[in-house]
Amino acid sequence: MARIYLGQAQIESLDTYFIDAVTLARDAAQWMHPRQRATLLDPTNAEAGVARAALTTYFGVQYGPGVQPVLTPGDQIFADTLYNVYSAMGTALNTWTVYVEYADFHEHDADEYAEAGPPVVHANNQGEVDPANPNSFQATWADVRANIDRGTRTYTFQHNGNPVNVSPARDLAFKIRLNVRFRNADAQLKKETILHEMSHALADTNDAAYADTIVQARQICANQGAVTARDTADCWGFFPFDL
Repeated sequence: MARIYLGQAQIESLDTYFIDAVTLARDAAQWMHPRQRATLLDPTNAEAGVARAALTTYFGVQYGPGVQPVLTPGDQIFADTLYNVYSAMGTALNTWTVYVEYADFHEHDADEYAEAGPPVVHANNQGEVDPANPNSFQATWADVRANIDRGTRTYTFQHNGNPVNVSPARDLAFKIRLNVRFRNADAQLKKETILHEMSHALADTNDAAYADTIVQARQICANQGAVTARDTADCWGFFPFDL
């Protein structure tokens, strides 16, 4: 496990944002854990009430009538998805090898904060496919998504038509490329950006709308409708801050 900072990213103090992003993802996963569901739906638990309100604000989760909140079957499935994805976010950021770098000047996108590059199995020391290693290859985030519901210890990818067992903590690496906008963002937005990018990678989210503050995010996600909000990266990125 390592976070490896390359080039300019090595000079800047970025680790705290990644550490905090891991904590935020884990906190969100903890609330969504199936064994935590009774607590989440406890009408007498004030912290659970905050979490339920955040689920409604960011993802359009509604609760059945009566004193005891009840999740619909569809929202139960979505809560399980939230648990699996936020768990995978925390694991990927904390136990996989993550290379962090700023994009080259000619590759900078003035409208973007960052991007998470596809994962590489048995990467070289730059986080790229090692041509000298026949077992080194670039996987896809879709490959990872196909595995995350089954845990984190072993993934099965296809390579040259054959199944390959991969230990993410030992064998898998990916890059997060930062843009200038990331450098100029405030601390909260930097952490949110990391979660935002991981939601693209691990939940296949899109960018139906953008928010630069948590106040904007609450308004945008609440106004999108559940279907769009659940597919919007900034809803995933800001949600853990309101738990």
